[in-house]
Amino acid sequence: MSNRFEILEEYQQANTELDRLKGLAMRQRDRSRVITIYPHLQERVSHLSQKCEQLDMLLEAINASED
Repeated sequence: MSNRFEILEEYQQANTELDRLKGLAMRQRDRSRVITIYPHLQERVSHLSQKCEQLDMLLEAINASED
């Protein structure tokens, strides 16, 4: 099992990537182009959102068990 610092690092990386992809998605919506540059963008955003939620719950559980 990963330790807290590895989980935290993974969470931070996923969250950073999620923020970047959300920014790309916003810019795509702002443009009136027919062609989508990133066809799987929404799927990736959804996947990273779920991953961040799971990692956040795991970190909360770790913190609660240490109290």
